[in-house]
Amino acid sequence: MGTLGRLVVDESPQRSKLRRLSRLWPWLLGAAIVIVLARRVPLDAFRAALGEGPHVQLALVDLAVALALLFLDTFATWVGLITLRLRWPLRRILAIRGATYVLAVVNYVAGQGGLGYYLHRAGIPGLRAAGTTLYLMGTTFATLLVLTTVSWAFGGHTVAPTIWWVLLGGCAAFALYLIVIAIAPRALASLALLAPLFDARLRGHFAAVSARIPHVALLVLGHWFSMLAWGIRVPFLEAITLLPVVTFIAAVPISPAGLGTTQAAFVYFFSDYIAKATHDACTASMLAFSIVHFVYTIIWQFLMGLACVPAARRIEQPKPVS
Repeated sequence: MGTLGRLVVDESPQRSKLRRLSRLWPWLLGAAIVIVLARRVPLDAFRAALGEGPHVQLALVDLAVALALLFLDTFATWVGLITLRLRWPLRRILAIRGATYVLAVVNYVAGQGGLGYYLHRAGIPGLRAAGTTLYLMGTTFATLLVLTTVSWAFGGHTVAPTIWWVLLGGCAAFALYLIVIAIAPRALASLALLAPLFDARLRGHFAAVSARIPHVALLVLGHWFSMLAWGIRVPFLEAITLLPVVTFIAAVPISPAGLGTTQAAFVYFFSDYIAKATHDACTASMLAFSIVHFVYTIIWQFLMGLACVPAARRIEQPKPVS
């Protein structure tokens, strides 16, 4: 065996370890955040909150929300693809979106990448499939950005200046993006990766965002329904003001499905809404809820994804809109 062959053999175990580590570190990071939170609360209070909570009720609510989200996500994706002159049957999109939920257990971006994979399998060139995925992701985040800004503006909650600057900066960037879409510079519009963004035009973006509103709204309100099921009474206006931030944090690809970061956000924003004797007890109860809620949501999401995988494998070539 030549020198190059020996190097390849020698490096393979190291590369394999690096790949395994790259897959594990998000989970380790998320677990580390949860451990740090748990060390700051009374262990007895945390155990009591886990044991006393209405688990069956929360599990059923999380299941209902997960199913509704799948159907709303399917509809929004169907509309988004139509704006790109791709008309797929709703049942096929339902299977594909459901199958990508297996990857979404890792994080939101991974789930969307799974959609790009299925688009490519259906015969769409790789760069255009990636651009289509980017378009659907972008309109989803734009919807969340707009709804968050509106909720912070009218929710009656004291807003930190930093958050306002982030929201207004995001809205300004989105407005600038729409201006570029309207102008459609040839140098950008001719790129295969960006072509779907320009093919949708402003009208397509408006349609995609409008169709995405029910999905994003339930993403936000689903947490509120779950808190109510656990016995945490957060006023509606407070919920719609603060929960979009939790939803956004969960979507950021730092840890799997927002593990750790989501729990930290729940503890930070909502511990004071729990009726307990001490602040530590309130924090322990909120941490217990956020962990149980996370686990049930991931379980239902993963099971729905597995159920949809066989049907997603049988996708066919999409038909252009006539």
